[in-house]
Amino acid sequence: MPPRYPPSLRSRLPWLLLFFQIIFILVFLFFVSHDYQPDRQYIRLYPAFQDVNVMVFLGFGFLFAFLKKYGFSGIAFNFLIAALGVQWAIILDAFLFHYKDGITAIGFRSLLTGLMSVLPVAISAGALLGKMNPAQLLLMTALEVTVFTVNRYIMTTLLKMDGHLSMMHAHIFGAYYGLSVSWFLHKPSPSHNAAHEKEKSETTSELFSMLGTLFLWTFWPSYNSLLLHDEIERKNAVYNTYYAIAVSTVTAFSVSVLSNQKGRLEMKHIRNATLAGGVSVGFVAYMVEYPWITMIIGFLAGLISTLGLQYLQGLLNARLTVHDASGVNATFGLPGLLGGLAYALVILVADLDSIKILSYQAVVGVGCLCLTMTLSLAGGLLTGFILKCQLWKSPKEIHFFSDQSYWEFPHLASHL
Repeated sequence: MPPRYPPSLRSRLPWLLLFFQIIFILVFLFFVSHDYQPDRQYIRLYPAFQDVNVMVFLGFGFLFAFLKKYGFSGIAFNFLIAALGVQWAIILDAFLFHYKDGITAIGFRSLLTGLMSVLPVAISAGALLGKMNPAQLLLMTALEVTVFTVNRYIMTTLLKMDGHLSMMHAHIFGAYYGLSVSWFLHKPSPSHNAAHEKEKSETTSELFSMLGTLFLWTFWPSYNSLLLHDEIERKNAVYNTYYAIAVSTVTAFSVSVLSNQKGRLEMKHIRNATLAGGVSVGFVAYMVEYPWITMIIGFLAGLISTLGLQYLQGLLNARLTVHDASGVNATFGLPGLLGGLAYALVILVADLDSIKILSYQAVVGVGCLCLTMTLSLAGGLLTGFILKCQLWKSPKEIHFFSDQSYWEFPHLASHL
């Protein structure tokens, strides 16, 4: 007997998409003006913008395609939420950061900021991979982008944090927002064993996921330097990010073998932990002039990430009932926290006269970490509460990690 999947997405998904899109068009029509003046930064920043574009749409899409029966959804739903989320992020950024004298203007930098603001949603979706329907993902995108933009606004306006550094908190925010939503929505039941059978990968799906890792790895220096204004800082960010992510890669390969009982490599370590150096070093890459410092950060990030994937991911599910489908805590959360603490430490031990940073910024840096953790966890719990409403019809556990609930498969005998 074929599985009884929902026969259609027509009752919710298209109407929610049309609602959001029409609202966004009307906002751009009546409330937003575009700055069409010549912008010299456009030519200089466009290549780096395209790099981040590839990271968001290709990198994260393929990274989360490792489930053998959830490849269509892992790639395509990331495409959908990124396309919708970037529009909403640009609108929010325009009203919160560029509203003056009744005029809300956007330019090329608004597009850069909007694209980077979608990154937390992509990370959160990795924690919830295969456990939410697309309508829930869209609603989570709208809510998470809103809370993340408010988080940035508080940092830059009240705590006087630099705009570049406020964006580096995206990894922490996305990881713990997604984990808190997962904790609220997902409580394992006897049927979870049936769903767990589909939560596996195969050779082809792992290769697609590794392709996403390579996209992210290659373009991460652009992400860590895109919003910087000073040329020297941008150069430092590119160099140091490359050093750190290279070291975290070597460390991940080494620790993967050491932590495996048979002394073999594990693909989940390679596709995830190799990125940890880029996550951690984003906070300090622009200010450090000695590559050995960022290489140490990359080493620690690779170590923490690999061990977290090996030992902590299962513990979260077993003890705290926080199901982390793709290991975002070890890939983005823990390395992000390491990077935030490294930022405070580097400032405390640096020569303040040479880098012109006030000592109180170390305290501000720790305060921003606390703010990000608080808003991400609280926002995630609120989002989980809203998404658990019967209106959104959460998929049953037996239907987790399966494309057949959402996609047409003409080659299958059963009609879905």
